[in-house]
Amino acid sequence: MEDVLDSLLGLPPASRSPSPSSPSLPLPSQNHQRRSCGDLRTDRPESASNGGEGTQFFTADTIRRCSEGNDIKTTPGPRTRRVSFETEGSGLVRCRYSKCGKTSPLIEARKSFKTCHNCAHVYCSRECRRAHWEKHRKTCLHSRVGALCRRVLSTVREDSDTLHHISLLARRGFLSRGRGAVKSFFSSPELAERFVASGLSELGEPTYIRWPDLLPEEMGPELYTELLRLCKSYNPDTRLVLYVAVCVVSEVPTTGAVKWERQLVSRCAKLRISRSLIPPKQVTANITRDSEDPETLILTSLPGVSQGSQRARQISFTNIQRHLRQRGVSLRRHFPEVYQRLCAYVEGTSERFTPVTIYPRDSASGKNFMCIIMPDAEPEKLQLLPTDSTRVQTIDISQES
Repeated sequence: MEDVLDSLLGLPPASRSPSPSSPSLPLPSQNHQRRSCGDLRTDRPESASNGGEGTQFFTADTIRRCSEGNDIKTTPGPRTRRVSFETEGSGLVRCRYSKCGKTSPLIEARKSFKTCHNCAHVYCSRECRRAHWEKHRKTCLHSRVGALCRRVLSTVREDSDTLHHISLLARRGFLSRGRGAVKSFFSSPELAERFVASGLSELGEPTYIRWPDLLPEEMGPELYTELLRLCKSYNPDTRLVLYVAVCVVSEVPTTGAVKWERQLVSRCAKLRISRSLIPPKQVTANITRDSEDPETLILTSLPGVSQGSQRARQISFTNIQRHLRQRGVSLRRHFPEVYQRLCAYVEGTSERFTPVTIYPRDSASGKNFMCIIMPDAEPEKLQLLPTDSTRVQTIDISQES
């Protein structure tokens, strides 16, 4: 019956599939197609197909074709796989210690060679790694970890949540302790990498440090000098100083037992504080009456307000700069001597601030006006100030904005 159907359908007898009742025979081609990629280790020939060099290379395409079930012709051969290299230059690993220069095949080097703790340099032994460290550390730490510090600074600048957190800490630190920097410390490069990847959640606990408390031995003389310069010159109303330190653990190049040392790699920068903390430009509060274009501006404190505490002096100093800046006047740039005297007053170097009179130019009107700065005003002197003139504006600088 089956032969009749084959003849009617035009099928050759050999193409007919076996009936269910017939015993199933193993099909070598099917078994061969279902091989896993692990079979390549045993069934691939040892002779090369390119160049006749007795070496065998497996590429991603070869493995992918095998997994998809394509036929791969096999020939008998040993059931072991040899690892080879294209050239001597790429197949051998050389010890980076110049006085050693030992080479080893890649597969052997992966088992016995040692790597630098901070980069990809490889050495044939721990002894070579220790011996080369004194020379290698200059480029290893300050290139890799120094670049990581700069990435941390860039992340703080670009991430609004982190910048707001740092800015708030800087503002509170300045008002309570004076000029200084926000220090962000990472106990390992891995923690710094996590902060760069995740942001504020991995920042840790930054601290505010007054500039006299900075340690030159912690960061080196060059960075210490730069950090001091930034701390003494930044505008606390709009800027902050961020100091990033990453701790790196490395081997000490000594004989005998293995010893470890900790070294800090640091960077610093001056950043603009978060916009949410910059006070908007507003009309100054007058004690007497409003005046759109005053000829005389008096910056003083109300009677009864003590200027003995450092916080009160810092508030007065901040308000003096803010009110003058609204008229386009920068004390630090236009009147540096007065600015330095106020800094000494805030830091406590001088007990009292002698009233001073300056004649700046209002950038809006283009006219000069007289400004009297007297944060330590005495009640007797305040009584001498005019209170009924429309050309005089008196501003209380003791109120925290």
